[in-house]
Amino acid sequence: MNPSRAAWLSSTLATCLVGTASAGPLVWASMGEDAYRLLRRAGAQMEQVEPHALPSETIYLMRVDEDALPRLSRDVHEQLHRCGGYIVHASRAEGRQTLARFKSGVGPQGKVSYAIDDAAEVNALLPQLQESQVRSSIVQLSTAYKNRYYTTTGGVNASDDLAQSWKQLAAGRTDVTVKQFTHPSWPQKSVILTIKGTTRPKQIVVIGGHLDSTVGFTNENSIAPGADDDASGVASLQEVVRVLLTSGYQPRRTLQFIAYAAEEVGLRGSAAIAADYRAKGKKVVGALQLDMTNYQGGTNDITMITDYTNAAQNQFVRDLAAYYLPTLVVKNDACGYACSDHASWTSNGYVASFPFEAPMSQYNPYIHTSQDTIDKSGNTADHAIKFSRLALAYAIELGSDGPAPVAPRK
Repeated sequence: MNPSRAAWLSSTLATCLVGTASAGPLVWASMGEDAYRLLRRAGAQMEQVEPHALPSETIYLMRVDEDALPRLSRDVHEQLHRCGGYIVHASRAEGRQTLARFKSGVGPQGKVSYAIDDAAEVNALLPQLQESQVRSSIVQLSTAYKNRYYTTTGGVNASDDLAQSWKQLAAGRTDVTVKQFTHPSWPQKSVILTIKGTTRPKQIVVIGGHLDSTVGFTNENSIAPGADDDASGVASLQEVVRVLLTSGYQPRRTLQFIAYAAEEVGLRGSAAIAADYRAKGKKVVGALQLDMTNYQGGTNDITMITDYTNAAQNQFVRDLAAYYLPTLVVKNDACGYACSDHASWTSNGYVASFPFEAPMSQYNPYIHTSQDTIDKSGNTADHAIKFSRLALAYAIELGSDGPAPVAPRK
């Protein structure tokens, strides 16, 4: 850092206040420098600002007016052409710990093989994935509620309805549970479907997407269909659940499919779950994030996000695509700090990957508006089904690793 820049930072952080009096409660949040500049430019109230140097960029931890964060999300989308941009933390200490874990890097929880060695199981189930099922789920999630925001009736009902739908899919399977994860600070719950592993049940493979939707300053009557962001990701993973359960597939590792609450307001739902797992010592061997899967904004079929993800698992996901889906174009891009829920797993010491719908400069321009509807993807789920196929291969290739179950003695 050059001396003039250091002096500017010192002067800025010494005042620790920007803008007028706070309109809402102050919360701890961290964000990259580009998002921090947008927040300052908007005149948001901030205090106790701390710069933290990560390998790729400087991240700022601060107390900030919570009511300024929806505008920040909008500005990040409109001006920086990406999503997210910040993480909300329970305290300064928790924020500092998060940044320290980003800095130190992560490795797999236990021995993980990235060999592709379950082709018979994967190839038997891939044809059972149906575009019509994914499309139907996107339409249902994006039209049944005015919005799925984390504090509204629609957001609460979407969680309750999804939990009930997943319970119906799991009917008759004693090794499958569906639970809602309660977040004390807001009413929307995350939804978790678990298929218990037969021989390695304590090792967990996570596939997730976020349930909430937003148009920025969202209230009960706001129209936020969120068809692509992120009904598409939830629909893509739900189709994997449907096929695994109807086929009778039993993994050796435990599989968990999670619809996170409150992603759009600082990754709060996934952060709470990942922190809870870390505190309990749960061994998550890999996490895959599906956030926006149905808008093909460029020539890429799948764009692998390379920042705040794990390089080894990213290569495994690319290898899965090359082996099982060889006609797809898979390329790399970066999405910046805290652009989706994968960052919550990474910041809690777990391996995570994020395959995305398009290059960041070409993703769906209608997200976070009332126009995020399925017609913007041609009224099909042709793009989203590619992510279902990739997620199915990921679930089986990691989920089937381990010793075979021992048959009971007769």
